[in-house]
Amino acid sequence: MKFDQNKKISTFTSKTSTNPMKQILLKYADNGDNNFETFLQLNTHKILNGRKYINDDEVNYLLPIDKIEADREAISYAIRRCLFQKYFFAPIGEKLNTGATVLDIGCGPGFWIKDVGLDHPSSTFIGIDIATTQFPPHDRHPSNVGFLRCNATHGIPFPSETFDFVHISMMCTAFTEYQWYQVIKDVVRVLKYSGWVEIIVSDPLIKNLGKAGKLVMETFFEICEKQGININIHATMPEIIGSVNELEDLEHISAEYPIGDWGGCLGKYAATNLRKALEGIVLTDF
Repeated sequence: MKFDQNKKISTFTSKTSTNPMKQILLKYADNGDNNFETFLQLNTHKILNGRKYINDDEVNYLLPIDKIEADREAISYAIRRCLFQKYFFAPIGEKLNTGATVLDIGCGPGFWIKDVGLDHPSSTFIGIDIATTQFPPHDRHPSNVGFLRCNATHGIPFPSETFDFVHISMMCTAFTEYQWYQVIKDVVRVLKYSGWVEIIVSDPLIKNLGKAGKLVMETFFEICEKQGININIHATMPEIIGSVNELEDLEHISAEYPIGDWGGCLGKYAATNLRKALEGIVLTDF
């Protein structure tokens, strides 16, 4: 499969086959003790330069988890909606209309899952994320949409063959390459035999950067490398998906977009999104 390194966003869609799926061990936290749960809630984040970040040595997530970041994610989501002109590429629409179960890994504020949930009231949608601070209030999302705190690298806390569709979007700075292998393997476990998984990842290559822009991006790459993040995971994703032999029908779709005022409204939003993301990531380098 050929991949264009000049593209900025890539989507991978795969369908599970009928091959038997292997079981893997899951790691869960015992939250039965109320005092322990309170302790977890008080220590789930840290403040750096006025921004809130996840406080967990096992988590490599580079972006903040505060209101500013939620606003940035809204811009990022709007850009993808403009580019793709649809919520998903997998041929799952008919199933969603009749009743399907959907998992959104790294859902954040839940923009995608809320929209798709509204459009498909007969289906059930569950968003998981390690940070609950961005979850919408109970009265601000459809009744067929729910949210759950979960570290996907510890295992997805659902039985095998639970979901018809698994969606993962813009988690490029959340997992190490090794963790991506773990997560994809567990995604296949929770997928039904006829299920689909769709992954949206970004290509960090930006054309025609000036001197200052190149310096910023070099710093960004250095921080990612220090945290064990493969920022070019888009190029490795086919290999990761291929490592799970239960997956078939791999399809790659890419979209390129302008960054800067020269690109009109979309270019301005894209530049704002990039700037705000880099501002948050750089702050984590302590």
